[in-house]
Amino acid sequence: MQDGFRSKLARLRREGDRLRASSSDGPAAEGAARGGAASGGPASPNTGHRGIPASLKARLGGGGARPSPRASGPGGREVGCIDGLRAASPAPPEGLVEHRRAEGTFAARETRVDVAAWQHGSWSLGEVDAAVPATIARLARDEGLGSMPLREAVYLDTETSGLSGGAGVYVYMVGLGWFEGDEFVSWQGFLREPGEERAMLAAVAERLAAAPGMVSFFGKSFDRHRLEDKMRIAGIEPPFAGLAHLDLYHPFRRLTQGTLPDGRLQTMERELLDFHRTDDLPGSLAPAAWFDFLAGRPHRLEGVFEHNHHDVLSLAALAAFLGRAALEERADGAPLAGSGCQRAVALAETAADEEEELRWIGVAFARGAAGDGRRRLQVRQAHLHRRSGRTELARAAYREALEECAEDRHAVELFTGGSMVLERQVGDLAGAHQLAERALEVGVRLGLTAKQQERLRERARRLAKRRAGSAAPEST
Repeated sequence: MQDGFRSKLARLRREGDRLRASSSDGPAAEGAARGGAASGGPASPNTGHRGIPASLKARLGGGGARPSPRASGPGGREVGCIDGLRAASPAPPEGLVEHRRAEGTFAARETRVDVAAWQHGSWSLGEVDAAVPATIARLARDEGLGSMPLREAVYLDTETSGLSGGAGVYVYMVGLGWFEGDEFVSWQGFLREPGEERAMLAAVAERLAAAPGMVSFFGKSFDRHRLEDKMRIAGIEPPFAGLAHLDLYHPFRRLTQGTLPDGRLQTMERELLDFHRTDDLPGSLAPAAWFDFLAGRPHRLEGVFEHNHHDVLSLAALAAFLGRAALEERADGAPLAGSGCQRAVALAETAADEEEELRWIGVAFARGAAGDGRRRLQVRQAHLHRRSGRTELARAAYREALEECAEDRHAVELFTGGSMVLERQVGDLAGAHQLAERALEVGVRLGLTAKQQERLRERARRLAKRRAGSAAPEST
């Protein structure tokens, strides 16, 4: 048992050294300074690196608070420090309050902001009240979210000691946000040392289990699984089964695909909320900040707390934005930021019925939809007209789409759909056979799978047979 614990501590030290060595060029994001004061009294005297057992401190390389070597540049500026970042500090994080549970102790910082007065960029957190749940469910492709009230949800963001999963990675900070009357509470559970993990995880599980749902950004792929893994290892029942989960990453990728540099949270908040961070700690430095703290070295944990706090607030503001997407305006009538064209594409592809889908397709085309999004909508528009028996509209839609491009991956569907119209609704077997042959030709050239090619080949054979049969003279 002792050897296993020592091995785990050795891994912590190695990962901390590796992250410190490789994180000097992490991308810095823009942002606004955090508002609101930390609530609660002082933490236990053991808060911070002073509470780390001597054996752990030694294995992490700590021998008391020792500043990293630095040189001073003009004006006293540290040479080699990251632009805009505050200097590392040996002091423990401010505003931590110790929490005692049956599972043990841990610390947390709580920050409260006035919902009506607080501006997160150009958005108020109170705008979640004007969000339309059906729009959120539609864009997230999850009907269950239609009954999740944003006012009662918990907003989740985590900070971990590494990106991989398993017992060797710690979720050392869990940011939770929730509405409480006229305030939004930003609660940040924090591990002052690894032994506090079980107690903090139990508190997080308890809060989530009491909520009707949770909101995250990329949480279905990362945060949830890290927490679930660690809770199971700690013997705590994870609260996620059956819990409604709005992962904002996926609907916002639909709303902004091809119009923003990337799909990162900070890109969304900057471009859509007009929220710009300043002096933000790059995510690549966050794990090293915790390892420095554990080892008794000067650390940048205040930057991690601030970064996590802004992340949680952005979740609430982005959820409010998402809920107004179909209306394309905020509650006060102001237009939504972002690409109206791509928004129309996303709304067309997630429409609840065919009539609405065709309407948004028309809007997207009128706004200049281009590229693959336009091609997807062209295919869909033509198919909808064909299935609804609007023969002439379908023929025109297939023809126009194929005139635009008859060689891309969508052309196979267009040739096949056009062939169906001619065969079943027009009775032109010769034309249907010709388009089926073209679909096969393009499919082979594009390298479709053998199964897909055989399906196209079978259709062409069947039409050739029908065409030959219809041309044969009747027997007497």
